[in-house]
Amino acid sequence: MTKKAATLEIAELMQFLYQQLHDLPDERKPGNNTRYEVKDAVMAAFSIFFTQSESFLEHQRLMKSNKGKDNAESLFSIEKIPCDNQIRNLLDPVPAATIFMAFQEVYEWLNKNGVLKKFLYLESEILIALDGTEYFSSKKINCPHCNYRNHRNGTTTYFHGCVTPIVVSPNQKQVISLEPEFIKKQDGHQKQDCENAAVKRWLNKNHKNKYGYAVTLLGDDLYSHQPICELAVKQGYNFIFVCLETSHKTLYKWLELLERSGEVTIIEKKQWDGQKNLIYRYRYADRLPLRDEDSSLEVNWCEVTVINEKTEKIIYQNNWITNHKITENNVEEIVKAARSRWKVENEGNNVLKNHGYNLEHNFGHGQTYLCELLLSLNLLAFLFHNVLDLVNYFYQEVRKILVTRTTFFKDIRILLKYFWFKDWSHLFSFIITEHDLSKRVNSS
Repeated sequence: MTKKAATLEIAELMQFLYQQLHDLPDERKPGNNTRYEVKDAVMAAFSIFFTQSESFLEHQRLMKSNKGKDNAESLFSIEKIPCDNQIRNLLDPVPAATIFMAFQEVYEWLNKNGVLKKFLYLESEILIALDGTEYFSSKKINCPHCNYRNHRNGTTTYFHGCVTPIVVSPNQKQVISLEPEFIKKQDGHQKQDCENAAVKRWLNKNHKNKYGYAVTLLGDDLYSHQPICELAVKQGYNFIFVCLETSHKTLYKWLELLERSGEVTIIEKKQWDGQKNLIYRYRYADRLPLRDEDSSLEVNWCEVTVINEKTEKIIYQNNWITNHKITENNVEEIVKAARSRWKVENEGNNVLKNHGYNLEHNFGHGQTYLCELLLSLNLLAFLFHNVLDLVNYFYQEVRKILVTRTTFFKDIRILLKYFWFKDWSHLFSFIITEHDLSKRVNSS
């Protein structure tokens, strides 16, 4: 008997966030207007990211006044809708870590229900790609935790950034976001924070045992240095990091010596991509020192060069270091795993910046935690959308109808503006039914 696929309703998914919203900090004085709950402000902010509609709350206030009911309450459990300024004021004292458990709860559900098995690679390991990105910048607004850049024209840009860990797989189009690690000036430190330091904090906070599988970390050349590699191994991780010759002169000197003595293995494989024959040339070597010291960590190195067989033009080339043992049988798989790091940019940060989530838009800075909390809610909305794409039948069917992300969210925004829906299934069923009716009319 075929095992039934795991399913998750949106209302259940929302509970992963909603159940974190107890005992939230509220700095309003007893005599102040406390009409709005802080949890309503959290869900109100989240609803904007989830629907990708900055006007969602405004439309729901109007619907409430006209119809006596609204989608903010039926779909997001928002009892009373605060205005934008009230939302910012209520959320500023709320640390982003307040909702981090929602990321972990979603991950654990995916693990428990076998969904993560779709992502396993490299002998049943989870691949976590790490990358830094900026999400707030201003020449005027700043706080004590802002990083900054001084420009030649005398101006200064203040900005916030974070490291976004994402579960990826060469076999899956979806990605699974994990809670971010913020790049910001740390208490007691005078120097600006940086991505390198933020990754070390993330490693110290997150032992690989929390993920239920062996884990291989993927990262760019910034991570392929001894302190991060050693810490990754100490925390139980494997790693595959980009390794450029310009920043690893000692390693590449040793590689040159190994090449002269014939100790660099070369393998070529031919592959048809549907239009042309490609030659994949793999090179790899073992036990290269990462730096010029007796205490240097030894790593394994590999390279791939992709060549158009007909024109002999190089299409792609890259190099990595890893603690995985590289053999003739697994070098292709290791390279595929390494190359899936691009998903943290193309399927992760690029989507978040350019395809509706508006990651770099200044939704609000606040004085304390506002911009970090809003960023985390945005990432959580992105996670929820990917999870629904994996395990929610109605969501999957609607995405088949409204194929592009732009069309999908545009139609959602329009429907939620004019119609009331008792729940998400009602909304998606409406789209599917109307689509089927339209097909019948057009075919008759």
